[in-house]
Amino acid sequence: MRSRTKTTTSALAAAALIGGGLAACVPADGRASDVGSRARASQSPGAPASPGASGPASPSAPSDAKGGPALAGLSGAEILTRAGEATRKAQSMHVTATVEYEAKPMRIDLSLDKKGNCNGAVRLDGMGKMDIIKSPDLVHFRGDADYWRGAAKQKHASQKQTDQMVAVLADRWVKLPAADPRAAPMTGSCNLGKLTDDLGKGSPLARKGETGTVDGTPALAVTSPARQGTQTDWIATQGTPYILKSSISGDTTGAVTFSAFDVPVDTASPKDSDVLDLSKTGGAVGESV
Repeated sequence: MRSRTKTTTSALAAAALIGGGLAACVPADGRASDVGSRARASQSPGAPASPGASGPASPSAPSDAKGGPALAGLSGAEILTRAGEATRKAQSMHVTATVEYEAKPMRIDLSLDKKGNCNGAVRLDGMGKMDIIKSPDLVHFRGDADYWRGAAKQKHASQKQTDQMVAVLADRWVKLPAADPRAAPMTGSCNLGKLTDDLGKGSPLARKGETGTVDGTPALAVTSPARQGTQTDWIATQGTPYILKSSISGDTTGAVTFSAFDVPVDTASPKDSDVLDLSKTGGAVGESV
């Protein structure tokens, strides 16, 4: 059976904030020296994974009514279905994840909504970190030095070109109109609908497990077999039965946490006077950055 954790995080990884973003934001012809002039010109396995974000779950006292009154009479599969429906109805949420992407650890921290707005960061070992803020009108992104060195490496840039790119772009906010095709590789992860599409599509073999807390919220674990091992979903037992955490243990490991349901995403532009406006550089992305 397919792991919902892998599906969820793959939706983020496939957006290629690190991978595709690199390819979209480097000189296609290797002319990294153009970056400086254009920038200046634009100046005008086993047990269920613990649910806590930073530590193990806090076990609750045993209860005959697992999951509280609203969930007590439901099977594990029914609980997952109900939780998935509730989570998919959320208009916005905060997502954090730690997964493997192309055999490297990837850490994701994003707030996003169904309007396509997002604010957060993605870090991939060996490829650096990228921050992103997407509003209805603009996309801002900022890569660190490792990000741009990875970009240069993908384009087989020389050491001199690499150093020029890092000097101009490292830790600097860059912006594009949201409608600009060059922004597409960096904004696919902002699709909340795609991210939550597979949530709660439970296995008939799902089974209710222990009770605990996820970031202080009482929750019930529901475990089910998956191709990669054991899937564990932690469902809120107070208030709306959102999925609070989903993890996989076994041949593949990973975890995703969900919080801040229906909290508006902060899409305010960075308060930085040294933002590089790619809309003023002209030309294809390969000729801009």
